[in-house]
Amino acid sequence: MNNNDSGIHEINNDSALRQIDLNLLLIFDVLMQEKNVSRAAERIFLSQSAMSNALKRLREMLDDPILVRGAKGMQPTPRALALEAPVRSILKQVVRTIQPAQPFEPDTSRARFLIGMNDYSENVVIPALAACLRQSAPNVELVVHMLTAEDPEPLLETGQLSFIIGVETYSKVSKRLRSENWISDRLVCLVSQNHPLAGRQHLNLKQFEELRHVYPSPLGLRTNIVETWLAEQGLQRSIAVTTRNYWVAAQIVSGSDYLLSVPFRIATKLMNHFPLCLLEPPKGFPGFRLNLIWHPLYESDPETQWVLNQVRKLF
Repeated sequence: MNNNDSGIHEINNDSALRQIDLNLLLIFDVLMQEKNVSRAAERIFLSQSAMSNALKRLREMLDDPILVRGAKGMQPTPRALALEAPVRSILKQVVRTIQPAQPFEPDTSRARFLIGMNDYSENVVIPALAACLRQSAPNVELVVHMLTAEDPEPLLETGQLSFIIGVETYSKVSKRLRSENWISDRLVCLVSQNHPLAGRQHLNLKQFEELRHVYPSPLGLRTNIVETWLAEQGLQRSIAVTTRNYWVAAQIVSGSDYLLSVPFRIATKLMNHFPLCLLEPPKGFPGFRLNLIWHPLYESDPETQWVLNQVRKLF
C-alpha cells in the first residue's frame, strides 16, 4: 500500500467515526444488560420515549434489530450478542483513558471479576479466594469461566475475562499478554484403601505402568504431562476410564483397583471425602506451575491489580 492509499484509509476511518454516537453505545450496553426498554430507561434516567428513539437510532446505525420480542420477552439478535463484549470493552477503555484511575475501595466495591481457570485452579484457588474476599471485599462477585483449548486472548482483550489462572505447561500465552509464575504443585498417586498396594509409601515405575488408570481430563484430551513424561521413558499407561473431573475420578478409584494421579493439593481434598490412600509416584514424576495471566489493558486497572494481589497472597 502506498502513502496515498494509507491517507484515504485514514479519511474513511475518520468519516466512519463521525457517524458513531458514543452515547448510543452506552445505551446499547444498558439495553443488552437489561433486555427491557423500560428498565434500561429507568437505569440511565431517560424517559420511555427517549429510550425508544435511541433504540431506533441504534438499529439504523447498526442496520440490525438488536432486540426482538420473543416468548420470554426481548431477545438479542446474533449481531447484538457478537457486539456486546467489544462495545463494553470500548466503553471501559474510554473511561480509563479520560478519567484518572480511582483508588479501589474493596469494602464498598461491587466489582465483578471474571476469572478464566481450569479444574485444578477452580478446586484449589476459588474456595480460598472466596473466603479471603468475604472478609476484605464482601460485595464483590467472582465468576468462574472454565478454559477450553481455544485461545483466551480475545476474551481478555474484550473484558470477558478479568484475568486467567492457567497451568504453565499448557497455557499458550501470547507475547502481548502479561504472564507471571505463581505457585507450583507436585503429582501424587491415589488408590482405594482396599487396594493391594495401600499402605505402601512409594510406587515404582513398573507398578505404575502395570496398573490401570482413571484419567480426569476436563477438556477430554488424551495428552498431559504424565503421558509426555511416560513417552520420554518409552512407556504408555493403560487408561480404564477418562472422566471430566477429579471428584468422579476419585469415586471410581475408591471402589476399584484403579490408580489416580492428581496434584497434591487436590489429593488432600479428595482424601477427606473418599476412602483413598496416597502413594508417592515413581522417581522423576513431573510437577507443574500455575501462571497468572492478564491483558496489558488492565496493567494499571486498580480493581484487577487489587484482586491479583489477593490471589498472590493465598499460598
